[in-house]
Amino acid sequence: MKIGVVVDNEFDHDHRVQKEIRLLQQEGHTVFVLCFDFNSAYNTYTDVTVDRVKIPRKIRDLLVLLSTNFGFYESLWQNAITKFIKKYDVDALHVHDLYMAKASKTGIKKSKHNIPLILDLHENYPAAINAYEWAIKGWRKNVVQPQKWYQKEAAYLKLADQVIVLSDSFKQDLTKRFPFLNPAHIYVHPNMPDFESYQAFEKTDYSVDFTSHLPTLFYFGVVAKRRGIMDILPWIIELLEEGHTFHTLIIGPTDKADKTTFQNFMEHPLLKNYSTYIPWADVKYLPAYLKKITVGLAPFQVNAQHDSGVANKLFQYMYGEIPILATKCKAQQQLIEDSNSGLLYDTKAEFKEAVKRLIGSEALRKELGANGKKKLLDLYQHNADRQFLNIYKQIPKNATP
Repeated sequence: MKIGVVVDNEFDHDHRVQKEIRLLQQEGHTVFVLCFDFNSAYNTYTDVTVDRVKIPRKIRDLLVLLSTNFGFYESLWQNAITKFIKKYDVDALHVHDLYMAKASKTGIKKSKHNIPLILDLHENYPAAINAYEWAIKGWRKNVVQPQKWYQKEAAYLKLADQVIVLSDSFKQDLTKRFPFLNPAHIYVHPNMPDFESYQAFEKTDYSVDFTSHLPTLFYFGVVAKRRGIMDILPWIIELLEEGHTFHTLIIGPTDKADKTTFQNFMEHPLLKNYSTYIPWADVKYLPAYLKKITVGLAPFQVNAQHDSGVANKLFQYMYGEIPILATKCKAQQQLIEDSNSGLLYDTKAEFKEAVKRLIGSEALRKELGANGKKKLLDLYQHNADRQFLNIYKQIPKNATP
């Protein structure tokens, strides 16, 4: 089957999308990708055809800013998708994220190809955009009007023939709020890492320039207030002031809106001595970092966005047999409790106590880490990340009239 994949980013660093494509190819499908070109240098792919919509990043960002109330962004994608479908005569369109549904459905209609729309939800988008600093602060909130996405959600979901979500809890939430959704048409695809790729990374023996003789807390991902990292940095400082000795390693880009706040924290005398910040590292280096750290942090703020699924960092920590310290977002709490792979906290006192327990007990760390790896392997064994492939077993080839 010929499958068209549409994603409104540059594709090269979207590991969830790339993993899905690899799994589709293993099933014998041919995949074509439509994504953006921000005038950068991109990878060359021999096994997948990639078409790019050329646009300056600043123009794209402006169109996104206006997209709640104006149709410029949707028109851009609708025209590109119509041409894409006709060019490759695809049998199905696999589109990433809620806000792309309308442009994709219109593009299908204008192409005159009778093909299904599979909508892949990477997050609870209405909750997410209402948490993004760029969308809710200053003059932008009056332009973006993020609250309107709570009203748009139902209409956009109705456009999809099949829906992919991150977790069972998100699936249950959607079917409860929108009775028109058929649970049989919603597939759970968790953010599990590409196991084969990680094994290949380890065989290549990528080395990293980080070493600490101290127990090390590790945060891997976007540095932003909504991710909870700003909440725990003052508590980490308090622990250091109380005489507890450990290191904190943070890897990931910082949201523009939170850069000053983060830099101020990192300028604290104790964090200067007992922390390392690396703005970016390719995921191929992650297995090497996991061998050097003690505790994996998942401090996400508890809200509807973070309740929708388990972030890939938790599965990455489990791959490296690292105990997890996390907040009680629904999906990640369920995973950690089911696997007994980490400790959970609600308050500052609980966070500090958990850190002390974990850095103070190697036996506890080994037990929780081993439990996490066992759970991850069990999920792979039961094909938890391959259920979405069943969608394409039900679609007839050459659906074009």
